[in-house]
Amino acid sequence: MGNEKTTKRPESLEKELIHALRFSGLDKENLNELVRIVVGLNDEGLDQMRVFPKGQPPIVDGLQVQALVNAEELTTVLNQILTNTPRLRGVSVFPYGIPNPEIFQINVDLGETVQTAGTATAGIAA
Repeated sequence: MGNEKTTKRPESLEKELIHALRFSGLDKENLNELVRIVVGLNDEGLDQMRVFPKGQPPIVDGLQVQALVNAEELTTVLNQILTNTPRLRGVSVFPYGIPNPEIFQINVDLGETVQTAGTATAGIAA
């Protein structure tokens, strides 16, 4: 039974996210692509995620993913996010624990990448 649960988890997570975000204002194709990226982040080590639409309605053009990560896993998870995540807008990390952080909240912003004026005129994505 354990194998069935782990093999079905990404598919059920994908369906759950699409169902929860269906009225977020994102067009269906964009939502499906962003949800697949979020499922990939879950596979790379982000557990206990919260996912929010990002933008000002009616223009919602991305998602924000929040997750808690142990201090031991932080560098591995950040490396995976920064090197393997398409449509990455930004990442922020907030430490929890005084005086030595034991857990970190990672916020990952996904959506259209921002183009600078120089790259937009040259036709190169930033």
